Amino acid sequence: MKHPVLAATLTPFGPDGSLALERLPDYLAFLIGHGVDGFLALGTNGEFASLAVDEREHVLEAHVAAAQGRRVVANVGGTVAHEVLRLAAHAARVGASDVSLLPPYYFPITEPAFAELARRVADAFGGPIYLYNIPRYTRFSIPVATVTALAVEGVCVGIKDSSQDLSYLRAVRVAVPYLDFLMGSDTTLLEGLEAGASGIASGMANTFPDVVVGATRAFEDGVDLAPWAERIHTLRKLFGAHPYLMATRTAIRLRGVDLGPVRTPLADLSDDERARVEQALAPILTDLEAM
Repeated sequence: MKHPVLAATLTPFGPDGSLALERLPDYLAFLIGHGVDGFLALGTNGEFASLAVDEREHVLEAHVAAAQGRRVVANVGGTVAHEVLRLAAHAARVGASDVSLLPPYYFPITEPAFAELARRVADAFGGPIYLYNIPRYTRFSIPVATVTALAVEGVCVGIKDSSQDLSYLRAVRVAVPYLDFLMGSDTTLLEGLEAGASGIASGMANTFPDVVVGATRAFEDGVDLAPWAERIHTLRKLFGAHPYLMATRTAIRLRGVDLGPVRTPLADLSDDERARVEQALAPILTDLEAM
């Protein structure tokens, strides 16, 4: 069984923070060249929360145009319901394969309110959607009972789970075994595959697609996973020691793709921080070149 690997992509910015979507085709070509099966656009790694609605539409259009026929899943989550519905309808019009919906954040949300929003998003998209469980940022873990009910209703066809909670994965797989379960946490990537995840939607794959794809294919082939587990651990340790999104952009630049800085209100790495990241990445890149 093949487990599709989706890269949770970065959004390219110019030095002034404006969109630099002319850089996207080379970036997606780099990811495709390393074996990814598709893209999750406008998620955490894509800094969606720092983008206006029309900018999110432009970013998605650029992804669909540059995806070379690969799958494009658009995160349409947000805190303003009519904007979420607008983004879902737009995703359908421009040819996104799927949309994902994370729970609105800031104001606490109830299970019935989220379920009703999911139904409205599916109506706007014109088909079943993916749920996006990321309680670290939303402070709301989508209940397994809600996932089950929405799947039975035909509202959702899958879930991207970034909770790092393998018991949650197992509970969903037991409740709705036919649901497409995308492992969204690189920390538990291999453990998630072993626990029954049907695919990967990975932030690490936006800079190290060769590691994520290689690990996933090694799992499928039943070969020794220890070298891949070590590579993933090394990268997670590196990114965990620095502001994640900023370090990620340094990493992709070292791989030959310049996507610019993070967008305000985030701040880029200092020169000293960037030098430390580059120094730490050097042996990792040498290892990959030798593969």
